[in-house]
Amino acid sequence: MSVKHSICPSCSVGCGINLITVDGVAVGTYPYKRHPVNQGKNCLNGRKSFELVNESRINDPLIKNGVLKKSNWDEALNLVASKINDYAPEDIGIIGSGNCTNEDSRALKEFADSIGVKNIGYCAGNLGFNFETASLDDLENSKFILVIGDVIKENPLMGRRLILAREKGAELVTADQPGKTLTGINSDDYIQINSTSEFLDSIDPEILKKLTESSTIVANKLSDKSDFEKLHKISEDSKSNLILVMEDCNTRGTMESLKPLNEDEINDLIGNIKLLYVVGANPGEYADSIKNIEFLVTQGSSFNETVLMSDVVLPASCWAEKTGSFTNTTGMTQNFSKVVEASENVMEDQEIIEKLKNRILKDK
Repeated sequence: MSVKHSICPSCSVGCGINLITVDGVAVGTYPYKRHPVNQGKNCLNGRKSFELVNESRINDPLIKNGVLKKSNWDEALNLVASKINDYAPEDIGIIGSGNCTNEDSRALKEFADSIGVKNIGYCAGNLGFNFETASLDDLENSKFILVIGDVIKENPLMGRRLILAREKGAELVTADQPGKTLTGINSDDYIQINSTSEFLDSIDPEILKKLTESSTIVANKLSDKSDFEKLHKISEDSKSNLILVMEDCNTRGTMESLKPLNEDEINDLIGNIKLLYVVGANPGEYADSIKNIEFLVTQGSSFNETVLMSDVVLPASCWAEKTGSFTNTTGMTQNFSKVVEASENVMEDQEIIEKLKNRILKDK
C-alpha cells in the first residue's frame, strides 16, 4: 500500500487529499492533515475522488466506422491531422476545460496559435472572470458575510469557513432561491429570492450598510455575466472582499490561457465551425449545435456524451496520472505529482497535443 499527496479535482476549492493505492491501483483517499485549504477535512466528493481514476475509462484510441472501434495512435493522430489540414482555420474550433491542468491549457493555446485557430475557449459558466479575490482566511475572519447560493452544501470545505467565521462572531446572511438550503439554515438571515439578478438589482440598503472592509461576499450561483458585474461593483463600492466559487478544479487557472465562456457562448462557437477538437470537456451535454459538426475529435480520460458522438477519440491520462498544477478559486496555484500510472495505451494531454501539432505542421 502507498499513500501519496495530491489536489482534489472535485471542485474549485483546492483541497489537499492523499490517494491510497494498492499494487498501483487507486483504492481510497485520506485527508492531508496539514493542508492550508481544508485543514485535514474532505467532503464526500473529495473522499470519492479516487473513483474518477477507475470509472468509465477510455483505454485506447477510437475511430468511428459506423460505431466507435478500437484503433491505434498512428492511425488516429494521422486522421485527425489530415482532417484539420482539410479545413480553413476559421472553420476549426477548440474547447478546453477547467479540469485540465494549467500546463495542459497553455499547451492547447500554443497549439491553436501554431495552426492559426482563433475559435478557442472553455466553459466557465457565469463565474469565469479574472478579478482580485479574497482568501479563505479573509473569509473566516470577516465580521459580516453575504452568501449567494448554497455554498455549505455544494462546496463544503468553503462552507466550513463560513461556519468557523460565524463561531467567531460573524453575521451571516444568505440569499438563495426558494427551498431549504444548508447555508440558509446556518445563517442569521435567509433571504429567499427568485433570481440573483433580481436580488442584486434591489438589494436591501441595510445589507449594503453592513458591507465594509471587514466583510466578504461569497457567490457560487450567478444567473448571467451581468450578475458578476453588479456583484463586483457592490464589492468595489463597499470595499468588501469577494470570492466567486467556480465550478471546476482549475476554472480560474485555465482562464490565464483560454477565454472563459458560458454555455450559450460555447454553443455559439460550435455553431460557427465545421471541425471541433475537445480536450477534457463535455459540450455534448448542453450544446445542441454540436450535432451539426462535420468532424468531432474528443480527447479525454472517461466516456461521456461528447465522446460517444465523436469521429475520433484520443485517450488521455486523468489528473492522478500526471504532474501539473491547479489554481483554485481564490487564486492559489498548487503543484501535484503523478500518483498512479496510466494504462499502456493512454497518453498525457500535452504529449497528445504535441504529437498532433507535429503531424499537422509536417503535412502543411
